Amino acid sequence: MGEAYTVNSESKKESFKEFVDELYTKKPYITFTYQHGKPRTPAQNNAMHVFCQQIADRCNAAGYWYTVSSQILKADIETPWTKERVKKLMWMAVQQAMYPDTTSTRDLTTEQMVLVADTLALHLSETHDIYVKFPTKDDIDGNKARRSG
Repeated sequence: MGEAYTVNSESKKESFKEFVDELYTKKPYITFTYQHGKPRTPAQNNAMHVFCQQIADRCNAAGYWYTVSSQILKADIETPWTKERVKKLMWMAVQQAMYPDTTSTRDLTTEQMVLVADTLALHLSETHDIYVKFPTKDDIDGNKARRSG
């Protein structure tokens, strides 16, 4: 299992060098991967899932259903959008168009996460009159409070 190590200051850089030296002494074959920029936060991950659910709800309410096609079905079937379908078919399509080297939302920085959401929201508003904004921490916390209250 791998570990993550954030280097965002001179002292942490020195600490990481020491860590590498110690690790190399114990196990002299190591592979490192790295990522530039601050990775998406757990709060952003939660917001993305709320965002995808809101898109699904608004698409369904506006009559934009997801169409399933198959030879065995002989006719198209319209089914409701789900949070998972929105993430896979809308979010990931935009993300990979903007950031082709990414394969997961985990690969995004905090800034990239917002840009993907803004791009998707703008497209839906301009082409389908579906308005969704990427939730803020207050939006998420407010939803939790309403559900538990």
